Amino acid sequence: MFMEEEVIIYLRAGFLIVMLPVMAVVLFLMMKFKRMGYGWFLIHLVLFSIGALWWIRLLETRAFTSSIYNSLMIAMIGMLWLISMIFFVKGLLSLRNKGERV
Repeated sequence: MFMEEEVIIYLRAGFLIVMLPVMAVVLFLMMKFKRMGYGWFLIHLVLFSIGALWWIRLLETRAFTSSIYNSLMIAMIGMLWLISMIFFVKGLLSLRNKGERV
């Protein structure tokens, strides 16, 4: 089942409308508090956004590309998500109080 062309545009625009302000807030917090944990969150958000936009792009082109290419793209997006989650956890650990034990 194919998606309508307008839906892809709304999906991409809606994603950017949500993610850009979130990135701006994290960037503001990073500059205000000068803690590297926010930098890790920003890297996570950038990598996650790239992966999500690639996924949306894959939704557009899946009917015109081979299944091998689609599978490799999904695997690459999954690896990008894995790396972004590592940065997310690194950010969480770096923002905890130093006196607390994990």
